Amino acid sequence: MVRKDVAIDVMKRRPQRTYTKPYKKQKRSKTIPAFFVVLAMLAGVCTVIVMRNADYGMARSEYMEYQDQALSGLAAGQEPTKTLAQAPDEGQADAAQATATQSDSASVAIPTDTAQIGDPFYSEMVARLKKNNSDAVGWLDIVDTKMNYPIVKGNDNAYYTAHTFNKKKSASGAIFIDCWNQPNFSDFNTVIYGHNMKDGSMFHDLREYKHQRFFDDHPYIEITLENKKLRYQVFAAYSFKMDSKWDFRGQNCFTDLERSEFIKAARKRSTGIASSQTVSRNDRMLTLATCDGDTNAWYWVVHAVLIEERTTI
Repeated sequence: MVRKDVAIDVMKRRPQRTYTKPYKKQKRSKTIPAFFVVLAMLAGVCTVIVMRNADYGMARSEYMEYQDQALSGLAAGQEPTKTLAQAPDEGQADAAQATATQSDSASVAIPTDTAQIGDPFYSEMVARLKKNNSDAVGWLDIVDTKMNYPIVKGNDNAYYTAHTFNKKKSASGAIFIDCWNQPNFSDFNTVIYGHNMKDGSMFHDLREYKHQRFFDDHPYIEITLENKKLRYQVFAAYSFKMDSKWDFRGQNCFTDLERSEFIKAARKRSTGIASSQTVSRNDRMLTLATCDGDTNAWYWVVHAVLIEERTTI
């Protein structure tokens, strides 16, 4: 029989067992810290901004080169004119001068059936543009603004929304005529598109025609082709949604009635500005269009009417 005092002593010396949970290897969290997520997003945004600015810079540099040539005297109305025909005699020159003076003072178009007097008009600048790009049509100048660019015409209306005049891929695109229009501006309404660029280039300032003062101060648009120069006067400007039943391009206006209704509708939509310029169904029009806001569904549209056509020097 075990003595009680010995049993107690043994119990005191016996190691006490304690329960512990079995060791389980902890898995590392696969969650990326929020700091690194934000950092990656910022890096991505910065990359996009840098690439966009580089893209804009490339396009600006390209177009500034052409604009510098224009300012140096190789552009619409200021360039040296190449003689393509035998010089007129003294009497013809006087008649040509009188005709030009009468047209300028009256501010009316020269009828196309009027006999040409003097040398045919020739733009060396446009000829050079065509050598650089066979799609070149001419030069656009909204008088007394920074909107002056070469004009192109593609096989569709998609290519030059993403390519510059020199056919370099760019978000700036180019200033181009609707592919359904004739390149000689002989249609009832010739439509020209350009991007509304955030850096202020291309047709960004076209939306300034929302203001009457800008409208009054910049009424004229000049188009220089290789063999003629056209002068238009703005008479309407408005915002337009593409899902509308009415089409600002007027490509389906074949009859006199359709053309008259088109002009009336354009004037009716142009509620923000007032114009006294006369426009008739027999006139030829020019329409400039750009995106209005952040959606492609809306366009800002400016209509102008041809008031002078110069085909001789």
